[in-house]
Amino acid sequence: MRPFHVALLFLALSPFSFAAAKDAPPQDPIAWGILSHNSGCVIFAEGHKTKGMFWGVAVTEKITGKLTVIESQDYTLDKKEYLETQDEMNDLMRRAQKDHIKYVKIPEKYSPELLEKARAMCRSVE
Repeated sequence: MRPFHVALLFLALSPFSFAAAKDAPPQDPIAWGILSHNSGCVIFAEGHKTKGMFWGVAVTEKITGKLTVIESQDYTLDKKEYLETQDEMNDLMRRAQKDHIKYVKIPEKYSPELLEKARAMCRSVE
């Protein structure tokens, strides 16, 4: 019986340690698009958009990633929010190649230090 109790104790305590690691935001912003010799930069906050439907007895839910424009330097986008669908991501990449734009994304719940890191990535010429 002793191995059973050890396994049960491990299973009981493990979700807490996994949950703590999952909630930690990434420490560095992620740059994409044209990374060197760019003429402009856009900083996005990455979040999720949830769309739910009630079908009488059941509920369905669709979660899609979204990018919200926080600020831009020397470039203006026509929308403030982009869903992370394949078509919209392809459109952003085409714009980046055509206009030499760097994109930087940070989590939706960001600290002022993380935003400052993103701004520094926009200013850097790699």
